[in-house]
Amino acid sequence: GGAVPNPIHVLSRMIANLIDENGHITIDGFYDNVDVVSDEERAEMNKLKDDPEGFKKSIGLNGVEGETGYTTLERTSIRPTLDCNGIWGGYTGEGAKTVIPSKAFAKISMRLVPYQTPDEITEKFTKYFEKIAPANVKVKVNPHHGGMPYVLPSDTKEFLAAKKAMETAFGKEVLPYRSGGSIPITAMFEQVLGAKS
Repeated sequence: GGAVPNPIHVLSRMIANLIDENGHITIDGFYDNVDVVSDEERAEMNKLKDDPEGFKKSIGLNGVEGETGYTTLERTSIRPTLDCNGIWGGYTGEGAKTVIPSKAFAKISMRLVPYQTPDEITEKFTKYFEKIAPANVKVKVNPHHGGMPYVLPSDTKEFLAAKKAMETAFGKEVLPYRSGGSIPITAMFEQVLGAKS
């Protein structure tokens, strides 16, 4: 201790450097192909009334955070994300063991939005992670899988028919809503079958 790098410390700092104080992902070129949602569409989306207090209460947290300049609704739908899903290394058994681990591991995921591709983002992430690594550590990135982002246009005949039916049934305006998630099959339906999801 005190003479060699601790891989868990190094990896933690590297992960922390992937997002800045404004919630902006720092990977070089990460936002190059991000779909720019119009002010009109953002205004329409926000008619759903972003409710930060209700959202915090529903998930049992005292605060929310994310990319500056966007509402919680927008952050969870039209903006890409990066999250560390797990981190481990060294001794994790019962009791104490004062060791310096030789390796540290993390699982990191990114939610993509239209015009980003898994291959593009994997390449940019790998290059950036290798670039920010100190010279005295080795970095190995193992991509797992990726899914293409998908947005159902709100002007298709199917969408408009469903919108009209719901407005007739419930007597209220129906607003389009994007929801960030990982369901790669939706893009495949359109690519392979030519069918909108």
